[in-house]
Amino acid sequence: MTNLLLLRFSAMGDVALLAPVVQAFTERYPNVVVTLVTRPKFAVFFEQFSNVRVVGLDADGRHKGMFGLYQLFRELQQVGTFDVVVDAHQNLRSFVLKSLFRLAGIPSITIDKGRQEKKELTQKENKIRRPLLHSVNRYALVFNQAGYAIQPAKPFQFITSTAAEDEVATFLNRQSLIPDAPWLGIAPFAQHLQKTWPFDRFAPLLEQLYQTQPLNIFLFGGGASDIAQLETLKQRFPQAVLVAGQLSLAAELALIRRLNGMVCMDSGNMHLAALSGVPVLSIWGATHPDAGFGPWSQGDEAILQVSPDQLTCRPCSVFGSKPCFRGDLACLKWISVDVVAARIGQMLGFAV
Repeated sequence: MTNLLLLRFSAMGDVALLAPVVQAFTERYPNVVVTLVTRPKFAVFFEQFSNVRVVGLDADGRHKGMFGLYQLFRELQQVGTFDVVVDAHQNLRSFVLKSLFRLAGIPSITIDKGRQEKKELTQKENKIRRPLLHSVNRYALVFNQAGYAIQPAKPFQFITSTAAEDEVATFLNRQSLIPDAPWLGIAPFAQHLQKTWPFDRFAPLLEQLYQTQPLNIFLFGGGASDIAQLETLKQRFPQAVLVAGQLSLAAELALIRRLNGMVCMDSGNMHLAALSGVPVLSIWGATHPDAGFGPWSQGDEAILQVSPDQLTCRPCSVFGSKPCFRGDLACLKWISVDVVAARIGQMLGFAV
């Protein structure tokens, strides 16, 4: 039995994008055991694959720092004997682990993130604009380089557990939903301001949507700050369903699968929806799908952005972490409520 060690620690969307690749791998190589090192909460993305085991990275605890990584290395040695290490992350932590395994005689293959071409795409002057390889395809390529030829499927869909479905059913039974009305998810947040549509536009957006069409709207988010802002929307629109902070990640995935559409940013929720087979409308600002992070298996209908022909500074960042070149976030502020509402109508099949 061959054993492969796969490294991808974070972030949520990047780990989720491994799922179509792992599916393709396990289908073609059912006799290879994959041990994936990632954060424990992301194990849910891989529960559907019987020959994948997840080892949780405790980055803030016992696996912190150099000594912690050595401890992780020792723990992995207890899990099994590996034939190859596939590094799908390429950061300092994965470099240290690969080095330790190399000293133990285990070869490794490392992903090419295309950093130079992404720099050329996002630099302030003399941009070189071209669609770059999607992250899913970059993951597949590193497997190919390790000797495992695979082709990720389009579309892909997460399979959720019975426990997650039961949790969602209990949650939905507490809500007042409109029978036969479309289910729309709204995930207004992203990791960085430079790729987040202004939050104050969501209230007029919901106002317009509710006046146009009976809808069941579900509000998604992450931490305490997201929840606090979503609660202000919930107060104004009590018919909306606040999902953030209410469900496990597995149950959120099960709920997302039931949606008719998801409005989101360039964010983890965009990837979760796309990988659940749900049509998305993703709003883009400082970043651009050409960098390789667009919604998997969906086309231009899933993208809403100001054209780089109108704003030649776009894109100015791969991940949205750089300050706005112009200083006014025009790439986001130029996208109006009316335009977003109209595109939602197109996605769900009604006129706004």
